[in-house]
Amino acid sequence: MTKFEFTKQEVSHFKEVCYFSPEEERVLELKLRDYSICEIAMELKLSESTVNRRWKSVKRKIMKSL
Repeated sequence: MTKFEFTKQEVSHFKEVCYFSPEEERVLELKLRDYSICEIAMELKLSESTVNRRWKSVKRKIMKSL
């Protein structure tokens, strides 16, 4: 799996142009802190499939903006 590594400036840019939902933004923030999908699910009290779906949406939006 490819690890996303971005500078703070890049992340700020993505947040401006990608229009993440608040839920997607929270998943992005935790992924950038190296949380796994399982850890994010536990932290946010969500199912892993919900977190996975949100993470895929975040990645898709980021890739479109590049």
